[in-house]
Amino acid sequence: MYKFAPFLLSLTFLMTGCSETDKSSDALKSVELHEENIQTIKELREENARLQEQIIQLQENVHSEELRNNLRETLNMTFKLIDAMESGDIAYIESVSSPNVVISKNSSTMIIYNAGHSYEVDFLKGIQWDEFEFRGYDQKDADHFMLFIAKYITTKGSEGNIAYEFSFVRSPEGNWLFDGYIS
Repeated sequence: MYKFAPFLLSLTFLMTGCSETDKSSDALKSVELHEENIQTIKELREENARLQEQIIQLQENVHSEELRNNLRETLNMTFKLIDAMESGDIAYIESVSSPNVVISKNSSTMIIYNAGHSYEVDFLKGIQWDEFEFRGYDQKDADHFMLFIAKYITTKGSEGNIAYEFSFVRSPEGNWLFDGYIS
């Protein structure tokens, strides 16, 4: 019986050792799986950050393209408006004006209605293209655009400039409409 006891004891240790190895093996696999998950999460976060940067870049490019188009359209319209005011082409001015602009055909003026008040301005006359100076723009939102220009006067004794702010609004059809100017 004493010979049988060491055998049972050895068998018990072997079985205990095997079950612990299985547990150690499971624990090792769990740790490896956890490390793989951590690595995958890290890679996904990096990919997410890269994609967010791409989205921001695409949005900026779209916005820049839209802004360039808006600037081009309103600047061209401003040139045509100045030319129409100079030549008295009331039909053109009315065709590109918002409802806030009322043309006085007899006096070459326009009445601008804005934010509950109105003001009257004369047609721009006498701007030579070599006196024209672009000062900037401001797009308040997708439906409002402003251009800043000036007439630069170089006549000796009366040098200076006259600044103008042209306002435009987008029509329901998506076209820009002249919404008045301030000098």
